[in-house]
Amino acid sequence: MLELYTPDLEILNTKDRITIDLIKDGEEFLKQFDINQDFLLDTVSIIYKYLRIKGKVPQNLYKFCIAAYYIVTRHPFAFPAHETKKEFCIKFNLEISSLEYCVSKITSTFGYIKILDNMNFPYFIDPERDLSLEIIKNIVKSKIESAMMKFLLYNKPVNSQILTEELVSNIVFEHHAFPEELFRQLYDIVSSLVEAEFSEHNEYVMLQQKYFI
Repeated sequence: MLELYTPDLEILNTKDRITIDLIKDGEEFLKQFDINQDFLLDTVSIIYKYLRIKGKVPQNLYKFCIAAYYIVTRHPFAFPAHETKKEFCIKFNLEISSLEYCVSKITSTFGYIKILDNMNFPYFIDPERDLSLEIIKNIVKSKIESAMMKFLLYNKPVNSQILTEELVSNIVFEHHAFPEELFRQLYDIVSSLVEAEFSEHNEYVMLQQKYFI
């Protein structure tokens, strides 16, 4: 059985000690404000990973903590999240330009997917850790594999647009893995996943053409 123990700070190297101290400071800083405590650990987790990847401390870590909290609170399932950047920044006494800069640095570092709703408000998806996106990827992969087998065995045509529309409906209405209100935005995500999956199945097309046409 695996058990975790609090590490002895004496045996941690200086960089690790500094990182731990920094994320603790960031947590305490955010607690001063009227924030949703449910998002606190995910926010600190972003900062922890960002520090480890970058290997250096931002000039103002607290601004990055606020930006990380902004990102975490703007998952698609938060829709409708129609608080303006100005309203958000006033709560933290932060310039909008500073928020935008830090958000851009974090999202570009981790390759976050950014979507905009019909009122142009942003939402962010972590491509590596988001459970809904993982479900969506699995649904797409399964659907594409099935379609490709039918194409290979029965010469049944595959239309990526029709397939994408079917997948989006399935994801939203059967699996509830994405908000119905962001149906159009999901279509763009799924379309990209479908095209990527198609490119990985070129051997099916070549086999079908070689042996069945």
